[in-house]
Amino acid sequence: MSTPPDRFVALVALLLTPLAAHAQAPATPRPALTPYVRPAITPAATPFARPATPAVTPMARPGVTPFTSTTLTRVTPPPPPSSPPAREIPLVEKKVEELSNQQMSKNGQLALGINPAKWKHAETDNFIIHYRRATEAQKVVREVEYDLWYVASALRAGKDRYEKKSHVYVFEDEKEWKDYLDQSNSKTKWAASYAHGDELFLNIRGSGNTGTGSFDSITLAHETTHAVVARLYRGKRWPIWLNEGFAEYMAGASISARKQQSVKRFQRDLKAADLPLDKLAAMTAYPETMPEVHQLYQTSEKFVRFLMTEMPKDRIVAYIDSVMAGKSMSESVLSTYYDKIKDWDDFQKKFAKF
Repeated sequence: MSTPPDRFVALVALLLTPLAAHAQAPATPRPALTPYVRPAITPAATPFARPATPAVTPMARPGVTPFTSTTLTRVTPPPPPSSPPAREIPLVEKKVEELSNQQMSKNGQLALGINPAKWKHAETDNFIIHYRRATEAQKVVREVEYDLWYVASALRAGKDRYEKKSHVYVFEDEKEWKDYLDQSNSKTKWAASYAHGDELFLNIRGSGNTGTGSFDSITLAHETTHAVVARLYRGKRWPIWLNEGFAEYMAGASISARKQQSVKRFQRDLKAADLPLDKLAAMTAYPETMPEVHQLYQTSEKFVRFLMTEMPKDRIVAYIDSVMAGKSMSESVLSTYYDKIKDWDDFQKKFAKF
């Protein structure tokens, strides 16, 4: 028996009505939840933020911004001044009784006793200068201030090591210089100028290294190096070969740096640098003949020049400290430049070829 189409449709609709109603019935509402919301923190904290109180950074230096650290691998000496002195140095003229350091050596007192009415006196940041002509004094202080800064920088020395001012005596001419040498107890009567301790005795119009009688910057820088070393290493005497070699090298290096030129322009040919190193290291007094003096100075300069150019330059202070601690020339070389040479024979072969 067949069912009419319209009745069939009505029947199907009747059967499906409960299912449709169930499907359309709204679900029972549940409480609204915010997934994984954490309780609020008052005040809110930024992840990994450091406390408001600046934390102490280990080994931080004064002036360093908080939380900025400086990586240090070893203890280092105080840093030298960051920039050279100004080109024009103020020259403040004073009376002797107004000078900040009135302690002078016997040679200094002897110098001021020669035509005493002509001497003038002035101070700079680091020196007390006695002179005849202001124009020459200005040239001298300009160069000695720079030389001091340059040498102290090379030796990693801060201002605290040379804060006491030393005296500089600038003689009028060659005749006055010779008169002074004849009256003094100086053993180096051949000297164009010289340093006695931390004092400078300058014949800047003499022949010096230039042989012209004009202003001699090389000799001035050489002697200033001696005076600076005396200020930095008070009470300690460098061996002759190290003292003269370092002064010879630093003279050319300082002038080239000040003039911003190649150091080779201010280095002489070391034709007399043929003294064996064992004899050089054994010298305890200056030679008496000029050929021997040239041999001493040039071999010493070659030795220091070799260390400063062929070996790590920044180790020169460690080498000097080793020598001043009592080690020999060769022992100090081997302990300071242990990774650059095999043995002393190897060093001497490289030095001979230099």
